[in-house]
Amino acid sequence: MHHPRRRERIPPLVSDCAPLTARVITDPDPDGVPSPLRTAKVAWRSIEDGATHHLVLQDDIVLIQGFATQLHRAVSARPGHGISLYSHWDSPQNSYLVRRAVIAGWPFAPLSRSEWTPTQGFVLPVALARDLADYLAGIPDDVKDDDEMVVRFCREAGIPVVGTVPHLVDHRFDPTIVGHPGRFHATVFLPAPVLSADYWRLSASAEAALDRRCGSGEKLAYTIQLHRSRCLMRPLRPGTGEPVEHGFGWYWADHCGLIGVSAGDVVNGFDAFLGTRDPAPEPHWRLALEVWAAGYLLGADAVTVRRGEAAGVWPPAAVGAGLAQAAMTSWISSGLAGQDAAGITARGRSDLIATGLAGVSRGWLDGWRAEP
Repeated sequence: MHHPRRRERIPPLVSDCAPLTARVITDPDPDGVPSPLRTAKVAWRSIEDGATHHLVLQDDIVLIQGFATQLHRAVSARPGHGISLYSHWDSPQNSYLVRRAVIAGWPFAPLSRSEWTPTQGFVLPVALARDLADYLAGIPDDVKDDDEMVVRFCREAGIPVVGTVPHLVDHRFDPTIVGHPGRFHATVFLPAPVLSADYWRLSASAEAALDRRCGSGEKLAYTIQLHRSRCLMRPLRPGTGEPVEHGFGWYWADHCGLIGVSAGDVVNGFDAFLGTRDPAPEPHWRLALEVWAAGYLLGADAVTVRRGEAAGVWPPAAVGAGLAQAAMTSWISSGLAGQDAAGITARGRSDLIATGLAGVSRGWLDGWRAEP
């Protein structure tokens, strides 16, 4: 999917797809009101004869090294799924679902059935791609956002959608054509990941455990968010009419008991961590506590995916090198308040990442010990 305003990006992007042969679908009305949906309608209809799967990429991305190889392996592991190659680093639901999969050591993250499906890179089996093209054709172009329509299509058609861990594409730090506010970056992206040939392995039990959070299989489904330097819980309430992007969350210390975590255990773990640090972490302790709490709650949540296994101390062998750090780095970069982000030093940022990962480890261990 291409807008002529970005024509200089096409040659390197097409080259990075090799040995896949990428075809460029240009916005049919580039001077009209900006509408990714308008171009998506054409792109999803442009299916190569004989193909088994259809991939649509947007032109404001960069690809990992070895993109075609990893894409083929991921699709081979999930041939009947919709597969997103990206998620936005602070989306209210999908970014946390991806981080949870990272910490649990699972290469696919089942994605939300209510939040927009990331379409910077999205793959469907050909039959479903044709159905999506038919579905989009009936929607007026002034709706604009194709990702909002894709999640509706997949939900109504009962198509399971997963995100790759790590992501195979990243969003460039550019303004969007439509003009969405904010900064855009992937949740977990490594430019040159080292992934074994069997990395995209199948584990039905792990995927089922992760997927329960996306449906109605848990009494209190939730995500954890770092927002303006505060750690928040966001209960998922599908069917209530609440917009997924609403700006309200529950402060972790007041409500973590609802998910079986003691606020005292979180704070005690933080105090013990500070006692091991010489020198002490550079950021103010209140900011460090928020990051620690987010990491702790993530770890305590992710260990439930491994219930029944000898989970032990985090990270388990299944957590790929660099993935957890990439996920924590993007969480902190997207979750700091503007004043904190502007004032933090390189050492301070590094200390926060270490604090968050130490929180994950402590939350994982405490959660494993508390398993029935």
